[in-house]
Amino acid sequence: MYHCIFRRAICVRVYKKTFVAAAVMVMSGCSYSFGNDSETDALPKRVVYTEEVDSPASADETIMAELYVMDENDLVVPQMVPVEKTENEEKAALQYLAAGEFTDGFRAPLPEGTVVEDVTIQDKTAVVSLSGSFEKYAPEDEANIAAAITWTVTGFGKADRVLIDMDGERLETMPVAGMPIAASGMKREDGINMDADYAELGATKPLTVYFTAQNEDGPYYVPVTRRISADTTDLISAAVSEMSKGPEAGSGLSSEFMPGTKLVDAPSVQNGRAVLYFNDAILEENGEPFISSRVLKPLAFTLAESAGIESISIQVDGHENIKLETGEQVPASITAPLFVNEEIAVSAE
Repeated sequence: MYHCIFRRAICVRVYKKTFVAAAVMVMSGCSYSFGNDSETDALPKRVVYTEEVDSPASADETIMAELYVMDENDLVVPQMVPVEKTENEEKAALQYLAAGEFTDGFRAPLPEGTVVEDVTIQDKTAVVSLSGSFEKYAPEDEANIAAAITWTVTGFGKADRVLIDMDGERLETMPVAGMPIAASGMKREDGINMDADYAELGATKPLTVYFTAQNEDGPYYVPVTRRISADTTDLISAAVSEMSKGPEAGSGLSSEFMPGTKLVDAPSVQNGRAVLYFNDAILEENGEPFISSRVLKPLAFTLAESAGIESISIQVDGHENIKLETGEQVPASITAPLFVNEEIAVSAE
């Protein structure tokens, strides 16, 4: 049987000092993408390059990039924003973080008065040179600031580790609470929004899952790093297990997974595509069983981030022809958007 579902892509055109984003809908019979496509040989970089339409290139052009900001729950949140198109995109992104021009409910992770002098990259290591008021932040914000810098810079795909220079001196620790900075640099695997009380005892390794937060403009997605046993080899099953456990109480986050949701068989993976075999706890009921798209989106983000999975297929034990809440068939292939919160900047007007 042939089932169709909308597949969305984002087309961005940028004029001088302005940007216009248009959502383009096309029909696809076999896949469902929550966001835009990218022709790469790995997971897509979190940046979209724009093209000048009517005039030569200028410094006023912008790119759409994923920056990490702070929300009202003091969590680090990815936000899609336009930053200056330049040869040094990482520097432009951090300058935007320092400027603090975000939608209501979000704030800059870098202290006011922080000066981003430069970002240089060599051998996949970025050196972020800062001055000004960078050290004037609350001690409890230190881990979040380090994560915001690291995840923003590495999101462009040219660096996977980040070092910090302040006033020309290499930092071995963060300047306020003394969080150590490895000599090789900070990396995404160091974690983001860590559940301090959740770490398992013994040898562990990180795994990042996505939960949901909510403000007056609607839901948005937040990465949270958990620690799992260092012996874990099935990262997909581990990710599903962590998502099912839900977020830490009082974190301001929620999980869309129904209680008791788990995999009943080992996932099969081939060429970046994972087939997941769930029990029926993943289903909701409204006259007939269905899977909510609010479950599929953070699941796709989680498996892309933690297990390198590019697309997923869902099967439910004892059920065939499972539908979404819209009544449409659950597609055979589901991919995550390029940007986690591509619709987070909702106008208040």
